[in-house]
Amino acid sequence: MATSVVLDTDIGTDVDDALALAVILGSPELELAGVTTVYGDVLLRARMVARVAGIVGHEVGPIVPGLAEPRSGRELFWAGHEGSLMPDLDQEQVNEQVDAIGLLAESATVVAVGPLTNVAAAVERPGHRIEQLFVMGCDFSLAEAEHNIKCDIDAAAAVFASGVPATVIGLDQTLRVRLDAAVVAEIEAAGELGRLLAAEMRQFWKFMAADSNAPHDPAAVLMLVEPELFTFRTGVIEIVSDGFSRFTASGVGPHRIVTDLDTEAVARRIVARILTACGK
Repeated sequence: MATSVVLDTDIGTDVDDALALAVILGSPELELAGVTTVYGDVLLRARMVARVAGIVGHEVGPIVPGLAEPRSGRELFWAGHEGSLMPDLDQEQVNEQVDAIGLLAESATVVAVGPLTNVAAAVERPGHRIEQLFVMGCDFSLAEAEHNIKCDIDAAAAVFASGVPATVIGLDQTLRVRLDAAVVAEIEAAGELGRLLAAEMRQFWKFMAADSNAPHDPAAVLMLVEPELFTFRTGVIEIVSDGFSRFTASGVGPHRIVTDLDTEAVARRIVARILTACGK
């Protein structure tokens, strides 16, 4: 029986959100019961989700714009290329009348790959039914404050202080995995969705002046469906005022973090699931 999940995403800026969505669509173990978007132009982001799913005719639950403004009041980061490769996005149908926070709060399993504004509101809702979060965020090497966390530090702090069980993969692990030009060529050859994803990857590389990217968000999905590729440690995550992430190991903590992974296998399995989503 497939696990029902809701995805919370800031799709459109870094290509990894679109790739994570494709990984879910290419995972028969998962049923995508809905998608909520967060941070900035959430309607545009929701329409991008609808476009990606619609290309391959994949039925998903409601696609719902969520909270646009971070509770911390931090100025929004907007790259400017969001949605530029998807013409006529205003024709895509999304569910603006659905309560995004309610959808998350009623979901047992949430995959959160953006700033945690929506998720914080959901875990604070009385009677929420969230049993497990799978999160891309943090940097447990303490090298930097990771993007999703620093975009809404107050929301991230609230999520981890809530005690809701969360499995988290940070930059210290995702940056070890790279998708390069050979991967782009393989994805590009996999039909209409593959061509779109490949174009999105190249666009993001140009923006970053890079020739590869780390599949941060797809790795968060993969640790749900193929946990044997990862090493976890249990404990407690705290977010400090500057957005840095602190982890304290404890056998009874509500959180798990990834401390190691099989880099080659993770990359292969991410690509394989993307290709499945593309129909190859």
